[in-house]
Amino acid sequence: MTVSPEAWAGLATLSTAVETLERIVRSADVHMDRPLQVMGQDALLFAASMYDEDLALEVLAARARIPVNVNAIDNHGYAALHYAVDADMDPLAQTLLAIEGIGVRLQTEDLSVVGHIQSGGRTPLHLAVLRGNVGLVQLLLEADSSLAAIADLDGHLPVHLAQLHGGSMDLIGRLQACHAATLYDVASLQKRKQAAQAVAAARYQASLSVPDALATPCIFPRIWSQAECEHVLSQLEATTRVTGWHTTRHTSYPTTDLPSYCLPRSEHYWVQDTLCDRLFPLLLSRFQLPASTRLSFRDLFFVKYEAAQDAQRDLALHCDGSVLSFNVLLNKRTDFVGGGTFFAPTQTTVHIEQGDVVVHSGRVVHGAAPVTEGKRLILVAFLNVRFLAATP
Repeated sequence: MTVSPEAWAGLATLSTAVETLERIVRSADVHMDRPLQVMGQDALLFAASMYDEDLALEVLAARARIPVNVNAIDNHGYAALHYAVDADMDPLAQTLLAIEGIGVRLQTEDLSVVGHIQSGGRTPLHLAVLRGNVGLVQLLLEADSSLAAIADLDGHLPVHLAQLHGGSMDLIGRLQACHAATLYDVASLQKRKQAAQAVAAARYQASLSVPDALATPCIFPRIWSQAECEHVLSQLEATTRVTGWHTTRHTSYPTTDLPSYCLPRSEHYWVQDTLCDRLFPLLLSRFQLPASTRLSFRDLFFVKYEAAQDAQRDLALHCDGSVLSFNVLLNKRTDFVGGGTFFAPTQTTVHIEQGDVVVHSGRVVHGAAPVTEGKRLILVAFLNVRFLAATP
């Protein structure tokens, strides 16, 4: 038995997701051929990011019936192991480290938290050092001693973070035993911390600029056929008749939308899979991205613009929180007047046909041109673009 439609719907809402996931992983009758998603996120990563260690362990215990992607990463580059280490969830971290293929070298991204930059490039070992968790530090070094030689985006090795954040001599000694590094002068530690934060802030601001290779929007025709678009539209209509449309998911620039994971399970997976299979290779080629680049969905949702009273007709100029964004036109171009994606730098509006995709940098200022007649239905995606380091 696979996940029922009722259970899948329960996984789509935060208020019911935890309870629903618990029931699913505890049911010996549930079997799946691919990892389960909760609100668009892999189940293990969801549980770990909620700091629910017991639930994460239950998800792992059920992985013979329900596959688990132990190396799934979120929008900040965190995997379940990062969360386990960062919250001193030692049993979860130990269980993960015992799994073949666990990604101990995965590194986080810079994260802005209330004006402070939490530096990226950190492996689980960096986080264990920051927590002063000697037990987990030792387990991570036993899993891969070369972790001690990996610097974060500030250029700090784990042993340097131990120095900067008051790590014990025992901790420093264990790290030095794996990779003998030149230690920082004790008198320089405070200045180094301040300088690192300034550099991190500048690095984060630079990341918000538009890369030259991504500056020009690009159209990819017929990613979905007319029949495929019509099928997605029928599923979208059936779902919104029950759930309605959302209007508060995006705080600064709210849209009338519906997350893809609100569709029936098979339809949601089909949407993701076809875009990954058909569009992602084209993006790697068109934007000259290295073959090792990993593209993933930061957000994937349907949007409705409609020329009706009290309906949303357009969207103000804005930037997305993504390196790459795209939208797919679901209905016929003749179903509405106006619309399209307006790009401020060129003062142009790009129109596409049913099944076409327009791709652009999320950093480019853009907006949705007003629909003056009819209804425009699109699928919008924000993408993470990560350049994976080679594994020795």
